[in-house]
Amino acid sequence: MDHPEPTNVIPLEPSRSTSETQIPLPLERQIGKAVALTASAIAEAVRDYASNGRMTVTTKVRTAGCFSELHTLRCLLVPVLDFDGVAHEYGRLALAEACSPANDTERAIIDELINTVMNVLRKVARSQTN
Repeated sequence: MDHPEPTNVIPLEPSRSTSETQIPLPLERQIGKAVALTASAIAEAVRDYASNGRMTVTTKVRTAGCFSELHTLRCLLVPVLDFDGVAHEYGRLALAEACSPANDTERAIIDELINTVMNVLRKVARSQTN
């Protein structure tokens, strides 16, 4: 029986460089995109809470799904790269690219969202190892 290949899998290709620790740029950008999407979900949750005093079920499901995807990526990739460093750097780049911050306040909001994502992700990772 033939099984179709999953469409949501990130292909991991060996680096073409001589360094064993270098990861292809598309993978770094994919990690950044996942971090940016999670930060966006957190921003939506904050907006829900500010306007309704609670998060909607849709926002809760989206946020949980984003964190689940990030945790899976982290588990797969932490042995081969500085996942947290890549996630911070490329997450900021992806979110800034999507939002086009115009001033220091908007850049600070991006930094806070990325830091929040990474703090929650570290707590999830720690809870899974204990």
